[in-house]
Amino acid sequence: MKNNKKNSGSNWQISFSPILRYSALFCLLILAVIMLGGGFLSFSLMNARAHASLASTHAQISQRIDESVTLLESLAGLPEFYDPSIPPIDKVKKLDQMAPHFGYLMICYVDSDIVVYSDGSEPASLASRDYMQNLFSTGQVQVTDSFAAGADGVTLNYTVAVPLFGQQGDITGCLFCAIYFDEVTQILEEADSVNNSSATLIGTRGQVMSSTAGLPYGDPVMDTLRSSRIFGITPDKLEEQLLAAVPGSYWSYQNGSLFYTAYQRVENTGWDILCSVSFWNIFLSVLPSLLLVACLTVLLCIGLLLLLRRYIAGQMQVVNILVHSVEELEKKIYQDEQPEDRDFNEIIRLTSNGLLDSLTGVVTRSVFLNQAAAHLKKLDPQLVNALCFIDMDNLKHINDTYGHSGGDVALKSIGYILREYEKKYDGVVGRYGGDEFIMLLTGLDDEAELRSVLDELVLRLHSEIGSAGQNIPIQCSVGVSVCLPESDLEQLIAQADEALYFVKQNGKGYYKIYES
Repeated sequence: MKNNKKNSGSNWQISFSPILRYSALFCLLILAVIMLGGGFLSFSLMNARAHASLASTHAQISQRIDESVTLLESLAGLPEFYDPSIPPIDKVKKLDQMAPHFGYLMICYVDSDIVVYSDGSEPASLASRDYMQNLFSTGQVQVTDSFAAGADGVTLNYTVAVPLFGQQGDITGCLFCAIYFDEVTQILEEADSVNNSSATLIGTRGQVMSSTAGLPYGDPVMDTLRSSRIFGITPDKLEEQLLAAVPGSYWSYQNGSLFYTAYQRVENTGWDILCSVSFWNIFLSVLPSLLLVACLTVLLCIGLLLLLRRYIAGQMQVVNILVHSVEELEKKIYQDEQPEDRDFNEIIRLTSNGLLDSLTGVVTRSVFLNQAAAHLKKLDPQLVNALCFIDMDNLKHINDTYGHSGGDVALKSIGYILREYEKKYDGVVGRYGGDEFIMLLTGLDDEAELRSVLDELVLRLHSEIGSAGQNIPIQCSVGVSVCLPESDLEQLIAQADEALYFVKQNGKGYYKIYES
């Protein structure tokens, strides 16, 4: 706060720069909190997104495998396919008609000699294929890893093969279909695009078969995992769990980012799916929302600052008025001979002493008149409000008998009692003269309550006070005027004074309510 003195007076101003600095620091703190919250949100989303991507990818690949097995097993139950007496060319023609209908490029027939027949081409031996050897030796459904096939020897696909059992339970051949590499890759990419993740399909020997994480085809996945820092599990233990088809998850750090990876075996295969989510990918996805919240916060702070500045400007006008008033009081106190080390706190203290009666603690007469006038303007006309004039009956006797100190003790006691009623009935009490007090009581329900209060008050004002080993008797008379809607303060005081005079002339020590 600055004080620029001029000959005509003082102009107090408040510097807004500290408020701007603290507000800027507050905004930066809010931004930091928002970003920190975004970080925690990203951590929680990493877990959810990785498992969602894994669930989606696993479900679609498993469904494609199951569909293929179900279809081939259904066909294998038909005599026209398992009966070796039916010419292979007839079987191939029917299979060629079915393949496009079920979404396969080809469905092929293999005889008991492990010779394949398909789409009218020359028969070829598949005896060198390990999965064919396993199928004919075990009679179990076979699902292979991806491998190069086709005339060009380059196209990658996955094969699903089921045995054909004759009526004697012997294997008469098998049927197989191809799931193309691009179809599986598309499943991985679709799941990843939705969940902002990356997925890798691993074969039975731990080699990469397909990956949206950029891992090279055919590379051992464990080589990549060992090159990164894995938390909570060792690479060897992770390899054991993958081989044992135990689902799980782990955290890792690689290429400057934190990753969360969930993995699971695909049923009826030797494949594993690993779905990973990068912290930075998730954080960048929620960053626009964080920035929107941050901008709204900054705009809110700016709006509050503008309102605060406007409010402070209005308050400073009041401050300038108060400062001018204090300076006027200063002139009166020091009589224009102002010392160099004058203290405004001392001026305020001296002024405050003029507002309260130093002996009894109630307000002075002038303050009472101002406050009572303000109270009268907002009284509830449905309730009873009363002005009480209290006069001490025996102050002179007390002063003559116990000295002026005894009289002071008596006056203090009366002031203490009256302040209790002032607080209880939301009124105001002041010292009107030497031994006279005046009090406004508000919010009474009816005249019966007023009389009950006055009975109690007169009883409390008629007692003895212990002081310095002496019992000092006090007694007061009370005149009361009831506030009416048309009553003003001067009229109420006059009526209460008239009622008090009646009490004084008729025995003292009790109260009288004014009656016109």
